[in-house]
Parts: sequence; C-alpha cells; structure tokens
Amino acid sequence: MVKKSIIAIAVLALLVTTVHAGSPAIKKDGDWPWTYKSINLCTMPVFMEVGHYVQLKDCQDRKIELVQVDCTGDRAFPCYSDCETIEVRANFPAIFGATLAKDGPIITDYSIYWDGDDNQINGSTGDWETLKVCLDTWNTEIWKAATAVAKIQVGTLTINVKPPDGP
Repeated sequence: MVKKSIIAIAVLALLVTTVHAGSPAIKKDGDWPWTYKSINLCTMPVFMEVGHYVQLKDCQDRKIELVQVDCTGDRAFPCYSDCETIEVRANFPAIFGATLAKDGPIITDYSIYWDGDDNQINGSTGDWETLKVCLDTWNTEIWKAATAVAKIQVGTLTINVKPPDGP
C-alpha cells in the first residue's frame, strides 16, 4: 500500500510540471495557427584564410605605342619611347616590375622603367593606386620591318608583381 501511495504522489508531481498548450510559458506567434520561435544558443567567430590579391584595372586596354623621339646621351639613332599609366590595387604592399618579350628583330636595345622610380603601392586601403611604366628603345632596326605600316607589333610588355622581401 505504501508503494502505491508513493507512485500516486509521483504521478501527481509529474502532472503539476507539465505545461498546457495555452500556457504563456510556450512562445508562439499570435493565435492559431502558431509556430515556435527560435532562440539563439551560441555565437562563434568565422575565420577565413585570405591570400594575396592584386588587380590591374582594364589590363586588356593597356598598350605601349612607341613613337620616335630625339636620342639622348649615348643612345644610338633611331630612338623610340612611350609610357602607359596603370591603375592597380592589392591587399598587400606590392612591388611591380616589367619584362619585354621582343617580337622579331626590330628592337635591339631597350630600357623599361617606372616614372619617378615609383613602382610600389602601399596596398593597405584596397583603393586604386596609379603607376606609370615606360619603355625606351634605341639603335632600333626599323629597316627589318617587313612592310611600312602605321603600327606593327614589335614586342609584348608583361607587368609582374611581388610582395616586398622580408617580414
């Protein structure tokens, strides 16, 4: 009999702790039909491995169009020169360089340089920064061109980039 009394008391205790659907302890949106609302349990930071990013604006529209100029110093006639302004951005301090692949025998001696010796950007803001790359040629063998045309491709200038050495 004592066991039955203890079981009856336990069942009554369970009934007291149950919540009915109409109870204000259950969160719901308005009246019928209702849905449960979510509750936030945890927040956590999200990390991502970001590599170096660099971009040269409108690269496909850039070109060097050499025009004849007066030769200076010890540079032999004929001399040609041109510069191209480029806009670049990066997420790191970036040092730019350039190389020339000659197409054919017309260009013999040349120099690639950056206007004002400025070939580096800060890269800390993500904003576009302006640089100017120049190409000078001298001792150019224009008589080796197959025909006299207004424009003939004599090379391809490649812009390259790297981060500074060291920490």
